[in-house]
Amino acid sequence: MTIKEIKSAILRKGWAGKTISRDETVQKLNPLIEAHVALNHAYTSLLPLLKSDDAKQELVSILKTARLDVGKLMEVVFSCGGTAFNGTAIEPGSFALSSNNALTELRKQEDTFREFLMAERPVEHQIRTEAVLTRLLTNSDIRLSFIRTCTRHAFVAA
Repeated sequence: MTIKEIKSAILRKGWAGKTISRDETVQKLNPLIEAHVALNHAYTSLLPLLKSDDAKQELVSILKTARLDVGKLMEVVFSCGGTAFNGTAIEPGSFALSSNNALTELRKQEDTFREFLMAERPVEHQIRTEAVLTRLLTNSDIRLSFIRTCTRHAFVAA
């Protein structure tokens, strides 16, 4: 068990000890924001490939939550006095998925994003940042479940 886990277990929702600086928080979260924006574009490009109306509705809901997650990350960066990545320099079309293996590509991108999140787990972030990162991990689980369901039921047009 790490010191961070011990402190969390003992203090529950409280926090003690030294956390990373505001500048370090900005430096760590901006790449996460960029990766999440790219992931959101990839999920958006999946929308026209879905055959099931139910799957399309679920994806619309997932995308809404994903955009909120990006907003939460940006809020943390702004509250640390930094400038958040805004995605204006990227082209949404550059994240289009190929129709023949869209779910496989999307799964790889989601796994890469999870690796970014898991790399932040041992870092002593401020408690608010920890809460946002935990939420991102939970929502990633939901997206992965959606991908598995789409794969299982062949919801994507070939």
